[in-house]
Amino acid sequence: MSEKSDEMRSVWKAVLTYLKLQIENIRLVSTEKSAILLSTGVVAAILGIMLAFALFFISIGLVLLLATALPIFWCFMIMGGIYILLGVTLYLMRTTLITDPIARFLSRLLLDEPDADKQQKSL
Repeated sequence: MSEKSDEMRSVWKAVLTYLKLQIENIRLVSTEKSAILLSTGVVAAILGIMLAFALFFISIGLVLLLATALPIFWCFMIMGGIYILLGVTLYLMRTTLITDPIARFLSRLLLDEPDADKQQKSL
Protein backbone atom coordinates (compact mmCIF):
# COMPACT_ATOMS: atom_id res chain seq x y z
CA MET A 1 0.00 0.00 0.00
CA SER A 2 2.91 2.31 0.70
CA GLU A 3 4.18 1.93 -2.86
CA LYS A 4 0.84 3.06 -4.30
CA SER A 5 0.75 5.99 -1.92
CA ASP A 6 4.26 7.05 -2.93
CA GLU A 7 3.37 6.62 -6.58
CA MET A 8 0.25 8.76 -6.17
CA ARG A 9 2.26 11.47 -4.42
CA SER A 10 4.83 11.55 -7.19
CA VAL A 11 2.10 11.70 -9.85
CA TRP A 12 0.36 14.48 -7.95
CA LYS A 13 3.66 16.42 -7.65
CA ALA A 14 4.24 15.99 -11.37
CA VAL A 15 0.74 17.27 -12.15
CA LEU A 16 1.22 20.30 -9.88
CA THR A 17 4.60 21.04 -11.44
CA TYR A 18 3.07 20.77 -14.91
CA LEU A 19 0.24 23.14 -13.98
CA LYS A 20 2.67 25.67 -12.52
CA LEU A 21 4.75 25.54 -15.69
CA GLN A 22 1.66 26.01 -17.85
CA ILE A 23 0.58 29.05 -15.81
CA GLU A 24 4.08 30.53 -16.11
CA ASN A 25 4.03 29.88 -19.86
CA ILE A 26 0.67 31.66 -20.20
CA ARG A 27 2.03 34.64 -18.26
CA LEU A 28 5.15 34.87 -20.43
CA VAL A 29 3.29 34.47 -23.73
CA SER A 30 0.64 37.03 -22.77
CA THR A 31 3.33 39.50 -21.71
CA GLU A 32 5.21 39.01 -24.97
CA LYS A 33 2.08 39.41 -27.10
CA SER A 34 0.96 42.48 -25.15
CA ALA A 35 4.36 44.09 -25.67
CA ILE A 36 4.24 43.38 -29.41
CA LEU A 37 0.70 44.75 -29.68
CA LEU A 38 1.51 47.90 -27.71
CA SER A 39 4.73 48.61 -29.60
CA THR A 40 2.96 48.11 -32.94
CA GLY A 41 0.27 50.58 -31.87
CA VAL A 42 2.86 53.16 -30.82
CA VAL A 43 4.77 52.77 -34.10
CA ALA A 44 1.52 53.09 -36.08
CA ALA A 45 0.57 56.25 -34.16
CA ILE A 46 3.98 57.84 -34.73
CA LEU A 47 3.92 56.95 -38.43
CA GLY A 48 0.37 58.33 -38.69
CA ILE A 49 1.44 61.66 -37.20
CA MET A 50 4.46 61.84 -39.50
CA LEU A 51 2.27 61.01 -42.51
CA ALA A 52 -0.19 63.76 -41.53
CA PHE A 53 2.64 66.32 -41.42
CA ALA A 54 4.00 65.10 -44.76
CA LEU A 55 0.56 65.35 -46.39
CA PHE A 56 0.14 68.84 -44.97
CA PHE A 57 3.39 70.09 -46.48
CA ILE A 58 2.81 68.29 -49.78
CA SER A 59 -0.63 69.90 -49.96
CA ILE A 60 0.83 73.35 -49.40
CA GLY A 61 3.45 72.68 -52.07
CA LEU A 62 0.84 71.53 -54.57
CA VAL A 63 -1.37 74.54 -53.83
CA LEU A 64 1.58 76.89 -54.40
CA LEU A 65 2.46 75.03 -57.60
CA LEU A 66 -1.13 75.30 -58.87
CA ALA A 67 -1.20 78.98 -57.83
CA THR A 68 1.20 79.77 -60.66
CA ALA A 69 -1.57 78.91 -63.14
CA LEU A 70 -4.84 79.42 -61.23
CA PRO A 71 -6.23 81.79 -58.62
CA ILE A 72 -5.33 80.71 -55.08
CA PHE A 73 -8.98 80.10 -54.12
CA TRP A 74 -9.39 77.48 -56.84
CA CYS A 75 -6.09 75.85 -55.88
CA PHE A 76 -7.38 75.28 -52.34
CA MET A 77 -10.71 74.04 -53.71
CA ILE A 78 -8.91 71.53 -55.95
CA MET A 79 -6.84 70.25 -53.02
CA GLY A 80 -9.99 69.94 -50.91
CA GLY A 81 -11.62 67.97 -53.73
CA ILE A 82 -8.62 65.65 -53.92
CA TYR A 83 -8.86 64.99 -50.19
CA ILE A 84 -12.59 64.35 -50.44
CA LEU A 85 -11.93 61.91 -53.29
CA LEU A 86 -9.23 60.16 -51.23
CA GLY A 87 -11.57 60.00 -48.22
CA VAL A 88 -14.40 58.46 -50.26
CA THR A 89 -12.01 55.94 -51.81
CA LEU A 90 -10.67 55.01 -48.36
CA TYR A 91 -14.20 54.65 -47.02
CA LEU A 92 -15.26 52.41 -49.90
CA MET A 93 -12.15 50.23 -49.53
CA ARG A 94 -12.01 50.29 -45.70
CA THR A 95 -12.45 46.53 -45.37
CA THR A 96 -9.63 45.73 -47.77
CA LEU A 97 -7.24 48.46 -46.65
CA ILE A 98 -7.88 48.68 -42.91
CA THR A 99 -10.07 45.97 -41.37
CA ASP A 100 -8.57 42.88 -43.02
CA PRO A 101 -4.89 43.72 -42.34
CA ILE A 102 -5.63 44.55 -38.69
CA ALA A 103 -7.67 41.35 -38.27
CA ARG A 104 -4.90 39.27 -39.86
CA PHE A 105 -2.26 40.88 -37.63
CA LEU A 106 -4.26 40.34 -34.45
CA SER A 107 -5.22 36.76 -35.32
CA ARG A 108 -1.61 35.93 -36.20
CA LEU A 109 -0.41 37.55 -32.99
CA LEU A 110 -3.01 36.16 -30.60
CA LEU A 111 -4.04 32.84 -32.11
CA ASP A 112 -0.90 31.37 -33.67
CA GLU A 113 1.21 29.33 -31.33
CA PRO A 114 4.87 30.28 -31.13
CA ASP A 115 7.04 28.06 -33.26
CA ALA A 116 9.68 26.46 -31.01
CA ASP A 117 11.99 25.80 -33.95
CA LYS A 118 12.03 29.48 -34.97
CA GLN A 119 12.69 30.55 -31.40
CA GLN A 120 15.56 28.07 -31.05
CA LYS A 121 17.13 29.20 -34.35
CA SER A 122 16.96 32.88 -33.38
CA LEU A 123 18.86 32.17 -30.16
